[in-house]
Amino acid sequence: MAEPDLSDCALVLIGHGSSRHPNSGEATRDQATALRATGLFRDVRCGFWKEAPRLADCLDGIDAATVYVVPNLACKGYITGEVIPREMGLRGPITERDGQRIVLCDPVGTHPLMAEILADRACSIITEHGLHPDHTCLILVGHGSSRNQVSAIQTRAVADRLAEMDLAADVRTAFLEHPPLVDQWSRDTDKANVIVIPFMISNGLHGAEDVPRLLGLDPADPALARLAATGAPAGPPDLAGRRLWYCRAIGCEARVAEVILAQVAAHRRPAD
Repeated sequence: MAEPDLSDCALVLIGHGSSRHPNSGEATRDQATALRATGLFRDVRCGFWKEAPRLADCLDGIDAATVYVVPNLACKGYITGEVIPREMGLRGPITERDGQRIVLCDPVGTHPLMAEILADRACSIITEHGLHPDHTCLILVGHGSSRNQVSAIQTRAVADRLAEMDLAADVRTAFLEHPPLVDQWSRDTDKANVIVIPFMISNGLHGAEDVPRLLGLDPADPALARLAATGAPAGPPDLAGRRLWYCRAIGCEARVAEVILAQVAAHRRPAD
C-alpha cells in the first residue's frame, strides 16, 4: 500500500510540560524531532499545557490544509477532554476554521500498539536476566486522579492486555494518587522479581523522582541517571527481599513515533 500523502498536513504533538521540571517536555520534543526528520508532514510542532510553546499559541502560523493534533499523553481525561479544546479553541474532534481543518486525535496511550511497546520492554529484561514468569511481577504505574477515574481505567485496560500475553504470572497496576498506591507494591505482590514501568509519557518529576522514591529507590542513584540518559533499566537492587528493575517512562521509547503516526492514520479521511 502506498504511503499516504501528508505533504499538505501539519502535525502538532501536545504534551503536559512543566514550569518546574525541565525534562517534562523532552519526550514530546524528541518524538517531534524524529517525525520531522521523516519529511512526511509539511510542518511538525509541539504545544504544552504547562510550558512554552503554549497550547493557545501552537497553531499560529501553520500553513497547512489539515492539522493533526495528537495528545502525547497516556490517557484520556481532563487534559484531553477540557484543557486542549478550551486552550486551542477546538469545537470537537474536527474544527473547520479559516479554511483549515484541525483534527483532534486520541492520545497515544489509548492505541493498542502501546501494549506491544510495554511488552517489548518487559521481555527485554525477562530474557536478559533469565527470569521465570512464575516468579515475576510486572507493575504498570499510572498517575491516576482522585477527580477522574478515566486514566486509571485506561491503565488497567493496558495491564489486562499485558496479562493476556503471559509475560509474567502477576501483572498489576499502581498509582500516584489513589489505591493501589505505588508505595504499597511490596505488600501487593509476593513475586521475587519485579519489573516496574511507568505508564507515563515523560521522565519528568514523577518518572525521575516521585515513583523511584515511592518504590524505595534513591532518586540520586547513578543508575537512575543512566536510565534517563540511555534508557537502560535501573536494577536490580534488593528491595523488600525482591529484585526490582525500574524502567523509564514508556513515552520515551522511540517506537512511540509509530503510535503517533497510527493515531493520525486512524483519524484520516479517505481523501486525505
